[in-house]
Amino acid sequence: MKKLLLLFTIAQCLTSCNGQESKKMNNKMEKIVIVKKDTIKINEFNLNSNLDKILIPLGLNKTDNNNSEYNLNLDYEEFSFSPNQNFQFNDLNLGKISSLIIYYLKDNNSAFTYELELENNNNCELLIGEFNKSFGKPTFYKKNENTKDRPIFLDENGEQETQHIIEELIKWNDGRQNVSYFVIHKKNLTINENKLTVIAVSNVHEKYAEWIDFRSLNMAFPK
Repeated sequence: MKKLLLLFTIAQCLTSCNGQESKKMNNKMEKIVIVKKDTIKINEFNLNSNLDKILIPLGLNKTDNNNSEYNLNLDYEEFSFSPNQNFQFNDLNLGKISSLIIYYLKDNNSAFTYELELENNNNCELLIGEFNKSFGKPTFYKKNENTKDRPIFLDENGEQETQHIIEELIKWNDGRQNVSYFVIHKKNLTINENKLTVIAVSNVHEKYAEWIDFRSLNMAFPK
């Protein structure tokens, strides 16, 4: 009888221990569950690194890509963020964005550029101000102004543009991250519209020269 009681007690202890171990394992699993961040801070993107190193801290992975298309004939792929997420640069809330895309190589997942677009957004000039705070004086600045009397742009039909449009071309170099920022800011004063395009490219990535040429940045931003 004592022998049976002893065996029963040992069995109870083993069951209890297994239960505690299972609970600990479950707790451990819960701690490593990826939680999506409410706000994405674009200034924390580290180009020339694996795409996963950018996405995982945000609680994202490749399956969260807002673009379902796949480039069959190119050596790079793109990860598109949902424009419905909240985005910041430093502490500036960007509000509604048009698009944010990271481009990365297929063979090693190395991210080499990201491109951000804001359209009819009141934060365009504020974002330019954040670039000045973060990177200092621009390495390139040019201002173009189109008027009815002095047209320099063509409209969508190839005719001389008659609307009053101001275009700013600005370039910064982030020496800490080795990234060049190319910014195109257009303001249409006739119809009160604006558009800001930001192209951030890793200076040390193998894709740098090709992407500069592909986006015709060497023409818009001559050395």
